[in-house]
Amino acid sequence: MSNPVTAWIKSNMETYKGREDWMVERISENSINSQKFSDERHGPFKAHDSYRAEGRTKVNFRANAAISSYAGKEAGDAGSFKAVRYYQNGFANRRDEILTDIAKNG
Repeated sequence: MSNPVTAWIKSNMETYKGREDWMVERISENSINSQKFSDERHGPFKAHDSYRAEGRTKVNFRANAAISSYAGKEAGDAGSFKAVRYYQNGFANRRDEILTDIAKNG
């Protein structure tokens, strides 16, 4: 007499052939879809540089504070050039501190 849980697991397990068939099907679908994309992009009905047009109604940029204590400050806008400059200046100051410490203590 076998364990019913083991029998249930074995009955629901996929076989090696099933996995291979699924992979072949997935690869063939992806190759067809990639060719469709290539045909649509290079077709005569596409306007020049159509891929550069923003298709969404709202552009995906919402400046938000990564850390709430930085909200309203230079470092507050996550992903902005101001925040990058803020952190780069901080890193440069820390680097200078380390270099002066090395110069003093050897």
